[in-house]
Amino acid sequence: MKLDAPKQVKTLETKEKIYKAADNILKKKGFAYLTITNICKVAGVSNGTFFYHFKTKDDLLSYYIFDKFAEYRVRTDFDSKVADLPFDSRIIQYYRQWAAYMNEIGIEFFSSFYHTKNSCLDVRRFDKRVPITMWNFPITCLEEGKEDGLIVDELPVSHISEVLATIMKGVAFDWCLSEDAFDMGDRIEEVMRPYLNSIRKK
Repeated sequence: MKLDAPKQVKTLETKEKIYKAADNILKKKGFAYLTITNICKVAGVSNGTFFYHFKTKDDLLSYYIFDKFAEYRVRTDFDSKVADLPFDSRIIQYYRQWAAYMNEIGIEFFSSFYHTKNSCLDVRRFDKRVPITMWNFPITCLEEGKEDGLIVDELPVSHISEVLATIMKGVAFDWCLSEDAFDMGDRIEEVMRPYLNSIRKK
């Protein structure tokens, strides 16, 4: 006897279908083809079903940064692995983890994902999202550094976290541009470590 899947399972399965459809379009056609109509065609769902799960296309794109990356962090037991590191090393390891996630998803996807029209990459826009899954870990690390008196007083956490996100996006974009010509994690550390050293109190 075939049992009906619970509503929660059906919801997750439908979200995954939409997610995979968007992934397929980005890899094969690029950002310009990533319309809600095309996503629904590839996923085999109605527009109404799409809007039940995602408010906008930006909301779907943010799913890659927030929900899927959060799943990856849990799967790799990231938080417990870095728990005892200093605040700046935890931040670098966090962005190294993002680089590893990008490698797992694939350069074909991210070469289209890192697009100037993709507003979900703007930390200024999403820093007020709750929970801010992509950005809250570095922000929490920086706040701890501030409380411990390790970071210069004149720079607010919001500014530092924005610069860190800029560094990450620059490295990610160049990695895509170079077609995976360098190790993204090593490059992140090479560029981010001097900046983090510069914000430390002497």
